[in-house]
Amino acid sequence: MKNLWNTYKTTIYRNCTVLSISQNSVYYWKNQLFAATVTFLIPMSIIVLVPGIYMAYKFSVTGMILSDFITLATILAVAFVPGISVFLRKLLFNGALYTTSVVMLHYLGSNGPGLLYMFAITIFVLVSLDQQYGYLTLMLNTLICIYFGLALYYGFASSILLNEYQLDSWIAVSSNLVFLSGIAVFLIPKLFNGLQSAFEEQEQLKDKLEDSVENLNTKNEELEQFAYTISHDLKEPLRMVRSFMELLKKKYEGKLDRKAHEYIHYAVDGAQRMGNNIDDLLEYSRIGRKYTTVELTDLNSLVGGILKNLKPDIEESKAEISIGNLPTLHVVPVTMKIFFQNLLANALKYQPDGQQPVISIEAEEKDHCWQFSITDNGIGIDPTYHDQVFAIFKRLHTRDEFSGSGMGLAICKKIVEQHLGDIWVESNKDKGSIFSFTITKQYLQNKRVSARH
Repeated sequence: MKNLWNTYKTTIYRNCTVLSISQNSVYYWKNQLFAATVTFLIPMSIIVLVPGIYMAYKFSVTGMILSDFITLATILAVAFVPGISVFLRKLLFNGALYTTSVVMLHYLGSNGPGLLYMFAITIFVLVSLDQQYGYLTLMLNTLICIYFGLALYYGFASSILLNEYQLDSWIAVSSNLVFLSGIAVFLIPKLFNGLQSAFEEQEQLKDKLEDSVENLNTKNEELEQFAYTISHDLKEPLRMVRSFMELLKKKYEGKLDRKAHEYIHYAVDGAQRMGNNIDDLLEYSRIGRKYTTVELTDLNSLVGGILKNLKPDIEESKAEISIGNLPTLHVVPVTMKIFFQNLLANALKYQPDGQQPVISIEAEEKDHCWQFSITDNGIGIDPTYHDQVFAIFKRLHTRDEFSGSGMGLAICKKIVEQHLGDIWVESNKDKGSIFSFTITKQYLQNKRVSARH
């Protein structure tokens, strides 16, 4: 039964809509409304058609029987006969129903729904066709009301209305139909015009947004390429500076005073730190540009490998590290390894003197993402700096307190963004930190589909 209904519905929508029209158009939605009306009108018409034909037959109203069958045949043709334009289908549909409403008005008078149908058809013409056809319907309503008024006055037609109304009462009733039809004809198109303007404005905003995103992506690519080029080009002269300073120190060992040795030490140390910064900047530029290969990765195994790399620091600090049940996901394993390496190294490093680090890693599946958290009992971060810690080269401590380039968390943020996620920190000074991040299921779904192809 369901398959039969789907076939029936698909056939009508195929005949009564235009696939080439964009959804951001009033005409698309007018066609959809027309198709939906035809779809449900055919089975629902049985409710009124069968008893209507029976009563018309009982009272020998042949004209109504003929009108009902012609209207039904027209609607069925509109729904199922191929090769007819959507515009012509709308004209046939509205014309058939309009004719039926006039026939009911003639034979049933105020006991039937003729006037109500005439007003309803006016509304439907406006929501399925252009405004000029609404004017045509208004004119027809007016002419029909005038016709029955003249018939009442001159008595030249046989209709039940002639027995129900005096001329003045008919004018009062019919003028309401004309008035309401006129209101509809003038107001409803304004609604559709407003909707069309909103669609067009939305389309323009969408185009501007796409252009802005494209420009932003281009600028980001240019910036990453610039960072890579600058970093790569700086490494060689910096290496030369450091090498020559060390040669200078070695050659003139014992011939220079303490101050000269101190200057050489500062130069070598500065070159070393600059080299580290350049290496981190190169790493930052590679994320999303060079490191892009996605693999199905067991994050438990990945984190386990990182802990082996950090084993000397873990044993020295006697750190206690617990790992929850981490999932197996489609990710970029190279960058995820860098991510966990940076956060775990930070959790071990940023600790008060003599304190045993306690670190935990957990994962939780949410509706739209996987959420991970890395919790430590370290020195914490003042809430004032929560947004700043993810900036490039941002340091909250002097190098005498803690070593580092200030690039670790910036790299982590870029890795999370590569996986369409977010990263944030919850922390207070001297009370430890919780670094949380997400990997969206949209990213995971896209990568699963890509992996299958």
